Amino acid sequence: MIKFVGIDLDGTLLDSDKKISEENLKALEKLEKSGIHVTIFTGRSFVASEEYFGAISSDIPGVFQNGAFISTIKTHRTIKKVTLSYACASKIVYFAKKYDLFSVLFTHFTETPDMVYEEEIPSPSSYKSYFERNAYRMIKVPNIFACIGEEIGEVAVVGDFNKIKTIEKEMDCSEFTMVLSTLFPDNEGFVEFFGPGCGKEKALDFLLKKFGMSREESAFIGDNYNDLEALKIVGHPIVMGNDYTPVELINVAKYITSSNDEDGVAKAIKEYILSI
Repeated sequence: MIKFVGIDLDGTLLDSDKKISEENLKALEKLEKSGIHVTIFTGRSFVASEEYFGAISSDIPGVFQNGAFISTIKTHRTIKKVTLSYACASKIVYFAKKYDLFSVLFTHFTETPDMVYEEEIPSPSSYKSYFERNAYRMIKVPNIFACIGEEIGEVAVVGDFNKIKTIEKEMDCSEFTMVLSTLFPDNEGFVEFFGPGCGKEKALDFLLKKFGMSREESAFIGDNYNDLEALKIVGHPIVMGNDYTPVELINVAKYITSSNDEDGVAKAIKEYILSI
């Protein structure tokens, strides 16, 4: 029997218009009525996710910024947070500058503006629309190092993925967690550096221990690279049937559902999770 279900947000629970369909909402309610714990997992920050939670009736946990911050979605009760140290964040920004990569500091988990940058946003860039959507959260400063506090939520680095991987090689990996969020065919990547021990899979294990459940009793529904490690450790990995879903996810799936524009979450809940 499945007792815990983790559900990714973008490309999974949200459709292409960034809405949660009625079918998906009804399916979430069915899970809870069946006594199954539900948690939303996202690479987004809490402030970038909150607008989507009005439609969800329960005060379920949310895992934000790939596990760096865990909080209830209604009452905003902090369950766990993991931060980057001043020294580690400074090194990441230094190497980003060294390799001509664009970096952004995320200075808070629950407040805005929270995204600090120094260099001009790269143009052209496949991520330009992301930064335009988040302009209300962003502050351009003359010296990014002066904005690094004792605790930083994350540093995001955008640019050539091979160069970004060089940062990992030049640093002590025990100081941080590196998560590839997305990668475009031209090798432009969006990589997030969090405090040590982050990742959706680490947050999943933390919650399972908190609820007294096992990996074998859990399911995870995802669609992209930052879901892969969580999918690997659960007893029931479920993958979205989106056109872009990476083959690495397809290869670990026990069940492939329909796309996020075809109520894929609701279908997985009805035809797989509640049928076991």
